[in-house]
Amino acid sequence: MQRPSSTDGFHPIKSKNSEEQPTRERSFFDRPVSYDDASPSSLEIGDTDDANEAWSDMQVRHSQEAGGASLIEHGLNFMTSTQFFVIAAVVIFLLIVALLTTTSQGAVAPIRGEAYLTTNEFAGIRIAKPDEAVLITGGLGFIGSHVVDLLLHRGFSVTILDDESNGHNHNRFAKELVPHDITVVGDLPEIGNGSSFTHVIHLAAAISVAESMNDPDKYERINYGGSEKVFNWIRNYNQHVSQSEDDAATFIHKVTAASSAAVYGDPDPTLLPLREIAPYGGKSPYADTKFRMEGLMREFVAKQNEASGGPKASAVALRFFNVFGPRQDPKNPYSGVISLFLEAALHDKDITVLGDGEMTRDFVYVKDVARAIVMSLLQESTDNEATFDNFNVCTGKSITINTLADQVRQKMNSSSDVKHLAPRDGDIRESSCNSEKAAKGLQFTSTVTQEEGLEKTAMWFREQSTNSGERKLEYQSHTQEIFFKSL
Repeated sequence: MQRPSSTDGFHPIKSKNSEEQPTRERSFFDRPVSYDDASPSSLEIGDTDDANEAWSDMQVRHSQEAGGASLIEHGLNFMTSTQFFVIAAVVIFLLIVALLTTTSQGAVAPIRGEAYLTTNEFAGIRIAKPDEAVLITGGLGFIGSHVVDLLLHRGFSVTILDDESNGHNHNRFAKELVPHDITVVGDLPEIGNGSSFTHVIHLAAAISVAESMNDPDKYERINYGGSEKVFNWIRNYNQHVSQSEDDAATFIHKVTAASSAAVYGDPDPTLLPLREIAPYGGKSPYADTKFRMEGLMREFVAKQNEASGGPKASAVALRFFNVFGPRQDPKNPYSGVISLFLEAALHDKDITVLGDGEMTRDFVYVKDVARAIVMSLLQESTDNEATFDNFNVCTGKSITINTLADQVRQKMNSSSDVKHLAPRDGDIRESSCNSEKAAKGLQFTSTVTQEEGLEKTAMWFREQSTNSGERKLEYQSHTQEIFFKSL
């Protein structure tokens, strides 16, 4: 059906306000057209260009009349477009990545391994370069296992050498040489068998002041003799690499070793807080062997500098103050005081304090210690010669043992009593630490306060107790099931 034209006698109906409407100039759309199909092809116009012009004019007029509705149409059109789906897919992918790499507590997924760490726990530590590989002695122990987690988290290849005497914290993402003893030369990695390293962390040691008083020979054999073998092995390894035609072989650039605040002994109060320049004052074979180990490191560096040419490995000794945190074994009588207190409080047993409890200690959280170790390891030397240095690793704040006992009872909501016994041989009265050298030389400062670390450790103890109880119940249930089946 065609719309009649004005020449066919059709007269538009006027509204009552038609007199007020201005006379519209005759336009192209006043021509006779067909409305059977709203497309340019259906316009009854002979000229194609005129048809296209008409269609465009209709669209513009429709857009102007529709006003805001056209914006909605454009939005709907965009939402059904390919571009929209591509953008949406990218956004969804990024959200999934964020969920996979970040836990609800803000912990970040590892490059290797399975330990999620907060940004504070790897602050200042870069991602590993493709060929970087670390040998860590004592990597199954309390401190060593946290160092392994951190190294893997940042993408390093890790090899653990351990005799399992101080821990069983195995990690399936690291290569393990277990049980291997640092005092046995044949137990150290075979040089030239294809294994390459760029760094060494030496933590393997006998670790108790009290035990060293009763068995000094053990500490001489492990802490001094074993360390000497490790440093000799590093020198032999680098010498082999320098003569090797294997392009994949890498030099060891740096070694970090664990020393101890025990080397300061019971210092004159005027020396507190203790700086690294304080004189040696050790009161136990443990302290003596740790201090002499530092001497071995100085010799290790000096001998390299005396030799002409070849690679040179620098060395750092870290003097740990009182380290505490998850994985410290409370079943070991020589374990740290915090783990012993927490274990007693967990079962509402007496908390035993040796002496009057007014001794002071600087307690530093284990993940901070792990970070200090790795930061010292990765510090690049600008000197062509090998260097040696030592640093305190601490928080810079001390508390009394009595205060610690009260904190533990509070954190564990325990009814334990505090029981005082005679002081232990070799223990020191006052210990406080100056952390300025590590802050300037390593850019390391602790990020976890003693109370925050205690809360984290208490939570870990409670979780371990719950898990242990669940395993015990599962075992009992399984045993009962077998018993009843046998009836």
